[in-house]
Amino acid sequence: MNMRRVGLYALISLLTFLVMVPLLWMLSVSLRTNVQVFSIPLNLLPPSPDLDAYKQIFAKPDMIRLFLNSYIVAFAVTLLCIFLSALSGYGLSRYQYKGKRFIVLYVLLTQMFPMVLLCIPYFLIISRMGLYNTYTALILAYTSFALPFSMLMMRDFVNSIPRELDEAATMDGCGAYRTFFQIILPPCLPGLIATGVYTFILAWNEYLFAVVLTQNISSRPLTLGIGMLIGEFTTQWNQLMALSLMASVPLLVIFMFVQKYFLQGLTGGSVK
Repeated sequence: MNMRRVGLYALISLLTFLVMVPLLWMLSVSLRTNVQVFSIPLNLLPPSPDLDAYKQIFAKPDMIRLFLNSYIVAFAVTLLCIFLSALSGYGLSRYQYKGKRFIVLYVLLTQMFPMVLLCIPYFLIISRMGLYNTYTALILAYTSFALPFSMLMMRDFVNSIPRELDEAATMDGCGAYRTFFQIILPPCLPGLIATGVYTFILAWNEYLFAVVLTQNISSRPLTLGIGMLIGEFTTQWNQLMALSLMASVPLLVIFMFVQKYFLQGLTGGSVK
């Protein structure tokens, strides 16, 4: 083993440690009582670990409801964005039509507006549609944020697929939809997964529009539940860290199972 490889492993270990420190500290605080959080001297390991913070969280029906709301909204937005971005990415990649460049430019321009600037317009539109404080309001809002970038991402994935596949499918009698679903979509699996992960993270972590477009526990996501633990005069830090840690688990699990697809070739061996 040469020194370059040793240095590389040392750098990776250091970066891994720096990334893991916040998670380890969250875990440590979540296993303390709220009094032990402020104990001196400060220790990384809790003096007497207990699961009281987790028990208090699961004892609150509202917290379970918040988890359910986040899962419903995040999965709905992810599936909707994957479907729409796959179709639109295919259309932007394979077809030539008038105004195509303007559409791409318009999609790029939508990414330039800060989300804070859109709060009032979204609130007015959602309220007039009668969708305020519903899952539909959050799903539509999050989809509108995630879809432009997802469209461009899928367009680039489809561009990487040789057009010879489309031509061969056409010669075999496949129509546009059959070509898309049977020929183009399978090699785009890494792109679909990357788009899904990006969309899920955006929908799972979003806070600002959840505050603006929802009013009570029936539709509010988990991000607002974390904020509810921060009081005006006191904060339950152990419960806050416990809930934040549990909110991070779905994202860690997703990356654990789909990370291999990010490095997988899109069209390896497709064209003989």
